[in-house]
This record gives sequence, C-alpha cells and structure tokens, in this order.
Amino acid sequence: MSNKVGLVLSGGGAKGAYQVGVMRYLAESGMEVQAVAGASIGALNGAVIAGSKSSKEAYLKLYDLWMELANEPPLKINGTNVGSYLAYLLLMGSSRLTPTGALIFKLLKEQGYKYGKEYDFSLVKQEPIRMLIDKYTSYQSLSKGKPLYVSTYQTEGHFSDIVSAVRGIIGFSETKESNFFHVQSFTENKQQDVIFASAALPLLFEPQEIEGELYSDGGLGGWKKSQGNTPITPLIEDCGCSHIIVTHLTDGSAWDRYDFPNTTIIEVRPKIPISTESQIKDLLNFKASKINQLIEQGYEDAKRCIGNVEIAINLQEKSKVAINRRDSTIAMLDDGFNIGD
Repeated sequence: MSNKVGLVLSGGGAKGAYQVGVMRYLAESGMEVQAVAGASIGALNGAVIAGSKSSKEAYLKLYDLWMELANEPPLKINGTNVGSYLAYLLLMGSSRLTPTGALIFKLLKEQGYKYGKEYDFSLVKQEPIRMLIDKYTSYQSLSKGKPLYVSTYQTEGHFSDIVSAVRGIIGFSETKESNFFHVQSFTENKQQDVIFASAALPLLFEPQEIEGELYSDGGLGGWKKSQGNTPITPLIEDCGCSHIIVTHLTDGSAWDRYDFPNTTIIEVRPKIPISTESQIKDLLNFKASKINQLIEQGYEDAKRCIGNVEIAINLQEKSKVAINRRDSTIAMLDDGFNIGD
C-alpha cells in the first residue's frame, strides 16, 4: 500500500497565520499532501489548501489572503446585535428579580427564540470573511480537490457553549466531542456553511445549520485532549493516511500523538510561545506585524520539525517496493525448486 500524507490544521483565530509559514516550507520542499483536516481557522485555511493543485499554489493563495486580512481587519462589529445582547442580559436579570420581568422574558423567548435555546446573536459580521475566503477558494475546485474534513461542535447556545468550555479549561468537566464532516459530501452551496460552522466562535459568529442541527466552532469539542481542535481522526479512519503532519498553534497543546500508534505523525509545534499577550487578544490580533511574525515562525518551525521527512517517506516507499520484489523473487524460486523436484 502506498504512502498517503495528510495535513491537520488546528484552530487558534489570528494565530492561523502560522500555518501559512508551514505551507511555505512544504511548497519549497516540494512536498504534497493528499488530504486535509481543519478546525476553526484551520478549516478556513484548509479550504484554500484542499482546493489548490499544489502546495505552492496553496501557499501563494494563503499568503495573499492573510495579507488582505492584515490590511483590512475582518472583524466588523454588528452594532444592532450588540444592543440585542445588552437587552437580553437586562431582561434575563430582571426575570430573576420581578414576576413581570420573568413573564416578559418568557414571552420573548417563546416568540424570538432564534435557535431554540438562547438568543444567539452574533457580535461580528460574518459576510466580510466569507467574501474573502470565497475570493481564494473555488468551490468547484474544492469539489474536485483533496478530501477536506472539518470539526464542528453541536451547539447548545452561545452562553452554554462558553460555560462548557470554561469548565473544561479549569478541569472541572469535559466538553462533549466534536463532529467531523467531509466537506465534499455536501453540495457546493452548502460547503461554505459547513466550513464556516467550524470557525463560528461563540458570541462572535452565529452557528450554522447542518443536516437540521446547529453547529459552532469545532475547537470546543473534547477539550482535555484537543479532540476537536486537532481533527486527525477522519484522516486516519476515513482517508487511511499513513503519514500525517499536525500543526499546533500552541506549544502547550494537550493533544498526544501516542494516542495514534499505528500512524506516522510529524508534529509542528512552536519552538517559542506564539501567545505573547492574552489569549483573547492573540485570537483577534490581525495586525500586519504579528501576521508576518507568525508566518516566519511557522516556516522555521516546519523546517525544524518536518525536516527531510519527504525524503524519509520516499525511502520508506522504495524500501517497501524492494521488499515486495524480493518476496516475489523468493516465491518464484521456491516455485521453480518445487517444479524441479
């Protein structure tokens, strides 16, 4: 069986620029991947990579995309929804103080319960990012491109999802596991929603409907082991990848490659911490200076971590061919001796 190389792109908001540097190294080394899986920002980057004909083309597209993000920050506040959130919080507070407030809150929830469990207004407009991704991703090319898998988290509402994540962060409990979707299994019109579901950070973006259910940021699932944020499982179970490059956007990721002993895994972990400010600021920092720094760091870390793995994979493949030929020759000789006897 021939080797099949997969690429996993973890989530981390604006820190996803680091993955552009990883692709630069793959492009320069001439290394190609045959399947891609991504979470959150990794799903958006992954869409560009999966729809590209080569690592070089993918790198050039990603670089241009992130330069646009640097020049025109993508996070546009949705002022109307900010007011809606404030009103929601006030009503929720009053519902616990007075019978009248409780009645009004109940009626509003029954009439305006947009997603069934909570008021899921998004604070940030998604359209600017969608338009930018569309510019660098042809869904026609993606449909014919490399298999792309994204992780998504079946939402219980913005506030509930955030509470679950906080409980997971402090170790009080575990979040439920993320779901994995094969993007090309959906129609071209629906593929975009599936990809953006993976990147729908609670509060910032609204969940996306997939097959009758609502899904948000895939990085929230299986928090303790980064099950959702490092979506390697579909590349092993569905694609049968023999070698997988896993990119992390934090050097302290709890994800463990030894949980997958039958797959050759090459991890690209930051040598120095990516996060230099608060986690929230780093997630949303699309400044040109930071993006360029992350691209360079991703390139250097990929060079250090991946090294000449392409050569090693080719040698391993040649070794398998040689062994198969040797076994065939031995079998032929054995048959010859049997005939001669």
